[in-house]
Parts: sequence; C-alpha cells; structure tokens
Amino acid sequence: MKPTERSLGTRAAFLLPSLKLKATTSEGPTFEQSVHEFLLTHFDGYTASASNLFGYWKDEAGNDSYGEHREFSVGLVDDKKLPELKQYLATLARQMDEECIYLETGGSATLIYREQNS
Repeated sequence: MKPTERSLGTRAAFLLPSLKLKATTSEGPTFEQSVHEFLLTHFDGYTASASNLFGYWKDEAGNDSYGEHREFSVGLVDDKKLPELKQYLATLARQMDEECIYLETGGSATLIYREQNS
C-alpha cells in the first residue's frame, strides 16, 4: 500500500534572537506571540527549535559578533509566499533592533536586512 503524501513546498528556515523573542512589541504582545500569529495566519503552521543554537560571524566592519537563536521553519507551497516572508522579516528586524535576519530557502542562505524607516 502506497503512503498518502502532501507536499509542503520548499522549506524556508530563519533565525531569530532567542532573548529578544520574550520582549514586547510596540503593539503589546511579545515578539514570540507576533511571529506565532503571522506564521499561522500566512503559512498555516510552522516548526521551531528551542535547542542551543548559536552563531559567530563578522559584521561589515570586520568585528566578531555572537548570537543565540531560535530557528523557525515554514513550507513555501506557493512561490508568492517568499517575498511576503522576506518583507515580514525585514520589518521584524527593524522592530527587534536587529541589523538583519538569517534566512535559508532551498539550500540558499540570505541575510534579510532591516526595513528602513521612511
């Protein structure tokens, strides 16, 4: 008997600073609650890893940086969802006072820089 399958599309995974997720947004809820609502509304679900995930990198000035993160993952069934996710991450980066957010899609790694204030 053949198993039943349903494709969830291309995997998109992004990292958010774990300590900042507990902070509150300007609208009131925590960033964690805001991300939860966005992902359930726009992607019908997500997974998150609360393991000891950390990274080191060099910033544009060549200085070493360190961060502890939580990884979130969604399925991109529709190609139109990726620009929507990128825009959300750019806005979220500005709200969390992050320079950028790390995003992986289909084996490609990208930095999504914060939305600029207009």
